[in-house]
Amino acid sequence: MKKIVDVSGYGHSGKTAISEYLKDYEDVFTFPSHVEFELFRVQGGLLDLYLSIYDSWNLIRSRVRIIEFKKLIYRIGIVQNKYKLTTLWNASGHGYNQYFNYKFIDISNEFIEELITVKQRSFWPYDSLSDSKLKLVLGKIRAKFFKKLILTEIYYTDKNQFLKHTSNYIHRLFNEVGMPNQTHVVLNNTFEPYNPTKCIEMVENSFSIIVDRDPRDIYASMINSKDVFVPSFEEYKNADELKKRMVGFDDINQFISRYRILKNNVIDDKNPSVLRIRYEDFILNHDEVANKINKHIALDNLKKNQSTVFNVNDSKKNVGIWKKYRNLPEIIQIEKELAEYCYQS
Repeated sequence: MKKIVDVSGYGHSGKTAISEYLKDYEDVFTFPSHVEFELFRVQGGLLDLYLSIYDSWNLIRSRVRIIEFKKLIYRIGIVQNKYKLTTLWNASGHGYNQYFNYKFIDISNEFIEELITVKQRSFWPYDSLSDSKLKLVLGKIRAKFFKKLILTEIYYTDKNQFLKHTSNYIHRLFNEVGMPNQTHVVLNNTFEPYNPTKCIEMVENSFSIIVDRDPRDIYASMINSKDVFVPSFEEYKNADELKKRMVGFDDINQFISRYRILKNNVIDDKNPSVLRIRYEDFILNHDEVANKINKHIALDNLKKNQSTVFNVNDSKKNVGIWKKYRNLPEIIQIEKELAEYCYQS
């Protein structure tokens, strides 16, 4: 069984350095840098299934979530093809099928069927709460004039089987990626840093590495891109603008509020499968923190590639950038209002 490792952060917090470090191991599979496996965190995804089937079972909500998940796997799975208009209309652009030997949709459908223990046709008034206006009116007309009971397919699920089915599903998917000898799959922002335990609970042999960074450096790195090292895959048109909008760079009060909200929503339950590290420690105390990562995900004694992706000297350029701008009012304000998150060397 492969080890599933998610590397996540809070937005421009340095998780790319850890992902690139892990790429240097031959036994580690990673997706292309632009690919995030979002099946857990997006609306209608696995976390929503978890909450409505396992955490707090309810027939109404669990049925809705299964229907949403059915729609999601097609939307996220279909590969766009400019010669097939139906793919342009239906695909989100993720194209997951291409990354899983074109089995993503099939394996996902099998998972759905495993979740559903009983199917039953019954009267079901709850769909009208979310139906379109047209469908709502047509349903009323049909009921009034045809005096016929409208039956709907209902899905019954067993919460006691949910974790087993979900773990098997994820491992079936990742058995379709990489080489047979690769023991680890590294993901990007899949479990997220806020409450990764719920995702880890769903996937046997899974781990989370969460990267934190000095908010002064996050802000300072947006001031002048010449001051920082930028990975080649992030050198694309509008990259700077996208990053600035993501972290709220244009409004220092918004930047600070955003950062504090993200941190306030973190649930750190001290799960041993979760490792929280500082970006600065990973770079400045590299050997020590790298060894800690290796032990966390059992990467010890595995062979590294001859050509390396990660270069610690490049990343050192991204530590302490704020010192060049220490007198800026924005940096001073961050130091004052987010003092507990600033790195103390």
